[in-house]
Amino acid sequence: MPISVTFVLGKKESYFFNTPTHWAWHNLPPDVEALFTKTPAIQDVIELALGNNGTYLVSYRDHDGQILCKHYNLPNALTSWLYCSNPGIVRDLPSLSITLGPYDSYYAWDKNSASWSNLPPKLEKSILNRLEGQDTWTTTWKANGAEAPSFVSLGADEAYWMRTVSGGGCWDLKCSAPPANPGATDGMAGLRGTNKFLEDSSDFTGIAGLHLFPSHSDAYVLIKTAGQAFSNLPEFTWHDYNKIAPALPTFMQSMQPIPPLPLSRLGLAPQAPPLQLQQVAQSSFQYQQSQQQQPPCPVQQQGRQHSCCPQTASGAPQNCCAQQLTPMRPYGLPAALGLGAPFAAQPAPVNGHVSGQQNGYTSAAYPGGPMYR
Repeated sequence: MPISVTFVLGKKESYFFNTPTHWAWHNLPPDVEALFTKTPAIQDVIELALGNNGTYLVSYRDHDGQILCKHYNLPNALTSWLYCSNPGIVRDLPSLSITLGPYDSYYAWDKNSASWSNLPPKLEKSILNRLEGQDTWTTTWKANGAEAPSFVSLGADEAYWMRTVSGGGCWDLKCSAPPANPGATDGMAGLRGTNKFLEDSSDFTGIAGLHLFPSHSDAYVLIKTAGQAFSNLPEFTWHDYNKIAPALPTFMQSMQPIPPLPLSRLGLAPQAPPLQLQQVAQSSFQYQQSQQQQPPCPVQQQGRQHSCCPQTASGAPQNCCAQQLTPMRPYGLPAALGLGAPFAAQPAPVNGHVSGQQNGYTSAAYPGGPMYR
């Protein structure tokens, strides 16, 4: 169940675009770029998130179908949720999605549970209002799961966009006012137009995702469920984006708390193998830390221990060993869970059902932008 459409921008002209039929990248961290040139070749990238200070997480399907994950310099709270004091990641990698924002903010979720930290206050309040209950392995949302966030994006200056399984959500794009000088360049014109589009929408059922980028405050990619894309991206991405955007599939939101999936991935249409747009990675971004390679963790299987490297060099990229954590608890990791808690099998996910269409309304409880429930 891969999350098969990704648009990521980072610093130093780094980006990664991924759809069911195309992918393209530029200036990614060396360990990530090595995945695209290794032999045998990987089958697909499921999730890739970039943050400040070289932070990244990438999950991918290897040549043999095994789902693996690499990461480096993640926020401690996120690492704590991913590992839960186990030697390997215990979350559901096939459905894992992560958005990284500034100041160690993040929202991470899979089909069973969610975790977040340092979110913009209005976004966190909206999420908490939808939350029904949470334990180590399961997050339960109101309305039998219809209120579960299925897509969350964090941008610069506490900008965000969120939609739910039922098509509700909230947003604040932090659009600046138009320049007073009529001849001045207006970099925020696209975001203001997108904000108007969101205000005029009765709900978000027709929007598959709105990708925001902490490293580029005026950039965005809005994707409709019909497969149409609207964007404002830096010029260095245009060559690849203009090949990918016309080939986007149509999307459908499932009843699970995961992003809308391409219909081809739901078995409703044939799917072509990915076309690699860049045959040779062009990397000018180098880490100052040691780039010692470590064996990745195998995909989680119930009742089995993970093989993992016993030691990690200071500053080296993390592939399977848990980072040294400072004591803190993000949402998604209950305080009752001890640091030495044993591994436990995940219970069956709670699949909510939506009864009828839920319409949007402007809520006085969330000033600064309409929200939908």
